[in-house]
Amino acid sequence: MEIQEIEQNSPYYPDEWRNLSDKPQTLFAVGNVELLKKRKFTVVGSRRTTKAALALGEEIAKELAETFTIVSGAAEGGDSAAILGALPSGNVICVLAGGFSSLPQNNLSLLKRVMEKGLVVSPHPYDTPVRNFSYSYRNKLLAALGEATLVLGAGEKSGTLLTAKYAQELQKPVFALPYAPNSPIGAGCNALIKSGGYLTECAADVFERLGVEYTERKIAIALTEAETQTLCALKELGEGHITEISAKSGVPTFKARAILSALQVKGLVVELGGNRFSIT
Repeated sequence: MEIQEIEQNSPYYPDEWRNLSDKPQTLFAVGNVELLKKRKFTVVGSRRTTKAALALGEEIAKELAETFTIVSGAAEGGDSAAILGALPSGNVICVLAGGFSSLPQNNLSLLKRVMEKGLVVSPHPYDTPVRNFSYSYRNKLLAALGEATLVLGAGEKSGTLLTAKYAQELQKPVFALPYAPNSPIGAGCNALIKSGGYLTECAADVFERLGVEYTERKIAIALTEAETQTLCALKELGEGHITEISAKSGVPTFKARAILSALQVKGLVVELGGNRFSIT
């Protein structure tokens, strides 16, 4: 991989970082550096983000990437969902916590795709290892880089909340997906909403709040009668076990599994595990 060095006097050095007291002296980059000059939006989430939130986050990132370059970290979970959503457009930037010698091996294949279609950057020289404080600094840079930040998933003490905290300190809007009450995996997101963050259920929520003109895309998906019944039942339930969905829809349990699988392929349903399903 060819690593480009971007000094502070370069036109590609992010303007969003120039006023930071601890801004990187040099930025190391692999990929399309032109993305650094575009409008950017930060999307992050913890490694423990739920499957339903990952599916929704990926879809939101995909739509946001039509207007913004999506900025995220490089971890599995919420960061990866943001990357996957934005990757088809190429409008995606990943910020590393260490140098390029410390690329996270468990997400290496995805990061290589970002290098090919988008951009991977590091504020550190090649051989810099990842230390405990590296993530806090990286999260600050993520918050500064985007016009606003969306949190897909965060527990009560999740490190992901640091990105939101820095965004708030920089007086930038913070958005968060809502979770069920008392959900430990989503307690951090709910706390953000309680403290002034914007509840987000779709990309339109973000565009409206930021004053971005947005035309909602309506895509017609052909459904069988049984699929329609099952989807309507699941919309009423929010999420449910296959037996609950079967009882609500009137579709026999032995048919419900195949129907739910078909709805997953069509991107309308996500499996949560343990024979539980949710609409996306």
